[in-house]
Amino acid sequence: MDGSTSLRRRLGDRAPWLRRAYHAYLSARRVGRSTLSAVLDPHFPRQTTYEGSHGRAWCVGLRWRAPSIAAFFCGDDVSLASGGRISRRRVPGRIDRVTGAGVLPIVRILDPERWPADLLGRAIVVPQEVAMHTDLPADVDALRSQLHTSITRGDFRRIRHANFSYRVTNDPALIREFHARHHAPLVAQRFPDDGSIGPVENMLDKLNQGGELVCADADGAWVAGVFNIAGETSYELGTLGIRDADETVRHKGVAAALIIRSLERAVELGRCRATLGQSLPFLGKGSVWFKAKWGGTITRNPEMPELHMFLDLRHAAVRRMLSATPIIHVEDDSLVASTWLEPGEPPARDAKRFPGISHWYVLAEPQTLAAADAQRLADERIIPIPVTLRGDEPLWLGEQLHR
Repeated sequence: MDGSTSLRRRLGDRAPWLRRAYHAYLSARRVGRSTLSAVLDPHFPRQTTYEGSHGRAWCVGLRWRAPSIAAFFCGDDVSLASGGRISRRRVPGRIDRVTGAGVLPIVRILDPERWPADLLGRAIVVPQEVAMHTDLPADVDALRSQLHTSITRGDFRRIRHANFSYRVTNDPALIREFHARHHAPLVAQRFPDDGSIGPVENMLDKLNQGGELVCADADGAWVAGVFNIAGETSYELGTLGIRDADETVRHKGVAAALIIRSLERAVELGRCRATLGQSLPFLGKGSVWFKAKWGGTITRNPEMPELHMFLDLRHAAVRRMLSATPIIHVEDDSLVASTWLEPGEPPARDAKRFPGISHWYVLAEPQTLAAADAQRLADERIIPIPVTLRGDEPLWLGEQLHR
């Protein structure tokens, strides 16, 4: 009797889903690893635990960008602590246990109808990434006036001092050089754990779809570039690269310079909208904050996976994250943000800077809200929620928002 026959007998009258998963596993094993993952993931999702100086995060079902997402909670020194698979049926109980220890569970739920409703009500639903776009005026002078604000004045000053010059090319040889010397080094430096470097052929294939490379030169040397796509009605800002990931060049404001030049290029081509790519759903000084400086409006991408984050406000690490990096999440068909207000801080001070967020939940202890700026709290987009921090029972963010 071989091992397969023995296992089938041991399964006997066990749960039908387990028998189905086992038989699907036998079939998938014959056709490849990716199919095997597709079979196992609904029943035995992958789990990874990350830790850093600020805390720990437990991720279930995330296969992409997990280290970068965990870093917002764990800190920039985040590292992988453990990994493996877990039975889906064990996840609810594990959520209770790990949150009691101050760990943040982040779960991608493939079939919500099979999960307890009260469990899902504890969480907020967070898009893994959000999209951003900006509407463009009819001429470059109007665009410059639109972009030059009190927030971007310093960027324009650095760009003028750097004295960049620009050119646009669709030369395949230069595309290959850009991919190897600009794009790949930058991704490896900024996202060493979960960065994705696609093959250069992907860029070359897009040359027939409006693809073009906007290059930035300084002192006669090619220092950076961004590969964009000019569609029929919009202009898509795409892959950024800095030669050899040179930090000196980055600090001169070359990313902002390339955004400005790309938006000008879009206007020159007669496009009325530019898309600014996808960003992780956090409103601290990161990608969303940077793109919003240039008129970016945050939108939901319906094709993007959604995550359930189980944030227990009892824990100081959770409140610290919400204070430093408010989280974008989904409510009905809208995008909202949740933040924690520390004593003495202005409530939702950046609310006006993030178009696309319908309203902000500002959570704080009652005495903190009472002492907060009443004028700011009167903004109709801000919804203050008092939270009393005492007792041993969990204070789930999802439940606090929907009391």
